Amino acid sequence: MKFSHKYIIIGAGSAGCVLANKLSENPNNSVLLIEAGPMDNYSSIKMPLAASSLFKNKKYGWGYETEPEKNLNNRTINWPRGKTLGGSSSINGMLYIRGQAEDYEEWEKAGNKGWGYRDLMKYFAALENNQNHEDQYHGNFGSLWVETYQPILEASKSFLNACNEYGLTKNSDFNGETQEGYGKYQVNIKNGQRFSASDAFLKPILHRPNLQLLTNTFVERIITSNKKAIGVKIKNKQGTQIIGCTSEIVLCGGSINSPQLLMISGIGPKEHLMDLKIPLVHDLPGVGKNLQDHLTVNVSYKINKLKTFSELMKPLGMIKNLFEYFTKHKGLMTYPASDIGIFFKTNANIKTPNAQVHFAPGAGKYNKNGAMKPSSGITASVCNLRPQSRGHLELISSDPKDAPKIYANYLDQKIDMEWMIEGIQKIREIFKTPSMKELEAVELQPGTHCIKNNDMEEFIKNESLSVYHPIGTCKMGHGKECVVDDKLKVRGIKKLRVADASIFPSIISGNTNATCNVIGAKCADLILKNTKA
Repeated sequence: MKFSHKYIIIGAGSAGCVLANKLSENPNNSVLLIEAGPMDNYSSIKMPLAASSLFKNKKYGWGYETEPEKNLNNRTINWPRGKTLGGSSSINGMLYIRGQAEDYEEWEKAGNKGWGYRDLMKYFAALENNQNHEDQYHGNFGSLWVETYQPILEASKSFLNACNEYGLTKNSDFNGETQEGYGKYQVNIKNGQRFSASDAFLKPILHRPNLQLLTNTFVERIITSNKKAIGVKIKNKQGTQIIGCTSEIVLCGGSINSPQLLMISGIGPKEHLMDLKIPLVHDLPGVGKNLQDHLTVNVSYKINKLKTFSELMKPLGMIKNLFEYFTKHKGLMTYPASDIGIFFKTNANIKTPNAQVHFAPGAGKYNKNGAMKPSSGITASVCNLRPQSRGHLELISSDPKDAPKIYANYLDQKIDMEWMIEGIQKIREIFKTPSMKELEAVELQPGTHCIKNNDMEEFIKNESLSVYHPIGTCKMGHGKECVVDDKLKVRGIKKLRVADASIFPSIISGNTNATCNVIGAKCADLILKNTKA
């Protein structure tokens, strides 16, 4: 084994790119960053509206699916995860949301010192280059481009008016003092193009001589000796080799790949590993447990007064919009997953918003290949922000290329269904406002026949989807079910940390990408502080 790198980072995603940037700032730190996928130079990655076309692209994504979900009428749910530089930040909807202060206070109350909102605020601010907000909640000198998206289509502007007519509070900054209210989303889009973690943190530093990047390289196993991580076994076109590490290995593979690699490396639930004849290195029961995800369902309406994506993206319109995009980086092809958002409480007994709405001036359904089939209309999707249900994942073999079984266990807790029904009811009320009546909005789904709770439940079971925010499978904390401590160190294994969405103790109230950037930055500080000590 050749010990040629001080640090090895597995996964060039939202956290891994930030971590590589921070660790390699010191020229004395040799850093190896390993990514299973290729470079992120595919044109559809840069084009915001093309995001959904990447969900089933096996070259740039893992293309995961859940096992049949018992509470969703045994449907399998698509779980796209990025497999390229930038990870899932290269295929996501580009929305920049931090969550609520209370989310992180809960983390800290659970015993995770240094993970409260005030502690993490400095990282959020330091990483971002916000184009629209200059205050104590934001930074303007970081690498991550953040701007408020300006809706192009009149349907979106009408929905803003409808929110006001309904009596919701206007919120110009979901990442400011409070999250509650309606307004325009902040996005990671610069000059009409996606601005991923790779664009922000990795590409500007690839010239550093102390940073080595390996793409199209599969990590088959973390090598340990006497319960200490000492290297990795990798496979690429050059063959199989073992690379040593003199200081620390950091796993940044995400909520599926990180627990999978830990278990394949012999770190995980003893009985599960024994069943698969994987040599046990350390019994860690929590690996793969505590899985959470945001479930959403689309409430869509046909409108007769304004054009939506469906009408504007007919063959001639598509040509026009593509031309405008490739010549000016403007027009409909610059649209993120959603331009207008709402955060609200589904009932008066809840202290902070527990529902998020993603509005889009279009409608449609995803086919089996993960591509959107558009239809005429507009959509307001309702997402349960803080699901109480928990799932897990497990290996099917000791082969690292065999995707694990994913059991999201959606709607296992009754309250999750109740909150989603309440959210749909509120959206329906918004669509009764004068601005929506003026558009002659007619409900497409759930449909006017869907009134009783039993009907609503069946609709949710048949039509709900993931928002692609899996977290928690390498839970941070100090209990027996926890995988890493609050320094992100894997319990029972020296020189090994995890830094990605898998360490979330509980899901945050919103999109998860920005928090993953922060985890990468904080992990770097924890490592470098420890080194200095």
